[in-house]
Amino acid sequence: MPQYWIEDTGGRIARVDLALPKHKLAIEYDGDWRDGESWALNRDRDRLNRVHALNWRVVFVTAPLLRNVQGMLQTVRAAIPS
Repeated sequence: MPQYWIEDTGGRIARVDLALPKHKLAIEYDGDWRDGESWALNRDRDRLNRVHALNWRVVFVTAPLLRNVQGMLQTVRAAIPS
């Protein structure tokens, strides 16, 4: 599901780029961070720490991985709990 809201008992805690809720797996596109945007990186990592605290796994997809469809699928499949 694209742009999926992960919630705890108190409500929404984070929106992720893509999710497989059944497997508690979030897929995040990790683009380039520009110099001077450490505030954005810090905010993003705080958000993902909240996701991890709810026992979700997070897979990061970079631009090169996005161009390698087979590699991306392999990465996502490997993160799905068996």
